[in-house]
Amino acid sequence: MSRWSALGLLLAIAGALALRVPNLDRRPLHNDEAVNAIKVSELWLEGRYAYDPDEYHGPALHYATLPFIWLIGARSSDDLDDGRLRLAPVAFGVGLILLLPLLSDGLGRKAVLWAAMFIAVSPAMVFYSRYFIHEMLLIFFTALTLGAGWRYTRTPSARWALMVGAGLGLMFATKETFVITLAAMGFAGIVTAWWSMPGGGSVRSLLSSCNLKHAGLAVGAAFTIWLVFFSSFFTNFASLADSVRTYLPWLKRAGGHSPHIHPWSFYLERLAWFHPIKGPVSSEGLILALATVGVVVSLGWKKCPLHRFIALYTLCLTAAYCAISYKTPWCLLNFYLGMLLLAGIGAAALVEILRARALKVVLVAMILSLSLQLTWQSWRGSFVHSTDRRNPYVYAQTVPDLLNLVRRAEGLARVAPAGYDTIVKVISPQSDYWPLPWYLRRFKQLGWYDKLPEDPFAPIVVVSSKLDAKLDEKSDKKWIMAGLSQLRPGVALELYVELELWKKYVAALPRDRDEEEEDKEQE
Repeated sequence: MSRWSALGLLLAIAGALALRVPNLDRRPLHNDEAVNAIKVSELWLEGRYAYDPDEYHGPALHYATLPFIWLIGARSSDDLDDGRLRLAPVAFGVGLILLLPLLSDGLGRKAVLWAAMFIAVSPAMVFYSRYFIHEMLLIFFTALTLGAGWRYTRTPSARWALMVGAGLGLMFATKETFVITLAAMGFAGIVTAWWSMPGGGSVRSLLSSCNLKHAGLAVGAAFTIWLVFFSSFFTNFASLADSVRTYLPWLKRAGGHSPHIHPWSFYLERLAWFHPIKGPVSSEGLILALATVGVVVSLGWKKCPLHRFIALYTLCLTAAYCAISYKTPWCLLNFYLGMLLLAGIGAAALVEILRARALKVVLVAMILSLSLQLTWQSWRGSFVHSTDRRNPYVYAQTVPDLLNLVRRAEGLARVAPAGYDTIVKVISPQSDYWPLPWYLRRFKQLGWYDKLPEDPFAPIVVVSSKLDAKLDEKSDKKWIMAGLSQLRPGVALELYVELELWKKYVAALPRDRDEEEEDKEQE
């Protein structure tokens, strides 16, 4: 890699860090983030992790988070604030750029630099790099597998075969949807190999070109990672079978048995043109347009097998995700990685096509200017509209108002005779109270209910407004309603507090200067 290419990558990494690192705690934890936080905390403090085949995802995120917990010197879960929990996705989101040089002799150095810039400033990539979920790790391991696979085709060796297997094993250990990516890789790989052979080749010639020893090494590496991670480092072998059994419930969701059912255009609408009522326009149209150019160039002009592979892989994966009824916006990252690479190819090809130097300068300036607009969208989405539904990547997001309820509960614990041993009851249909299990983790006597129990009263009660509890009236004002907080759009929680405890809380509140002066005058 030349010095200029290295400098370009360093600038892309600097830009990626500038957009991903600041104010990581600006947005409250999403439900999924809170679940991951509890599972990581259990793994760290108790050394306990058990894969759940019906819910959640693989163990890679939890184990990858441990080094960051050690680095920050955390001593208990109290030290794990929202920002610190998100350090691992940030690292993998930025590290994605460092993997691009593996593809430089296939895509071209200029295409790699353009792709690095697009990854650095893409609003989707930035937003979900600041999200404590599995997706960014899955994208990183996917890029690792692609990069190692390309290097193996250039220089077949045991080292690169092992790296391919490790990448696949880590994808498996991250999220169940890796099988969709694997299928797209297989399809694109077979078609590309057949296309690249003189005279089209045959199935027999394709199979005869495989190195069985290297294939065995790759499978062995993938198997080892699967065994180590899903057995929780040889402490829970039951999860090995669960890692296969999990595809039964996930297939049901993919087929439409889920609340997250959306039309085929769900992802593309968010990327191409998202304009809610009374909201700003969000669009990554620049990347989509350049990716379209990249597809045309890769399939009709460039002769390099990697160009063909990336184009076929991306088209196949995009079609698969659009066809699956189950959709959450972060899943788009799986095919968007290929689009970002194709956008790099498209940008480099357009500059190459132009003969006049002045036209090249103008085109480069235009792409850079539009990339600045993407940068602005990334900043707006991650810092201004980080919990706003006008952001295309916000989905069932916890709103900041919930933290007011959490702070009030913490204040009540400080004045309560039992402290954090005070009994707290949280009552909400369909367990619609996440991420409260994480935010109320200091309380030792927590009860969770899907409906009003026979005795709903406790010193502190949090109840869904949908239940119309009216605990203040039912208790003859021995409990008072101390606040109404929004959990997320359409979901509100009422806080009821025992009257005597509430009086202690109010008395302990800091008083402003005017009140103090008024008291002195009365004395």
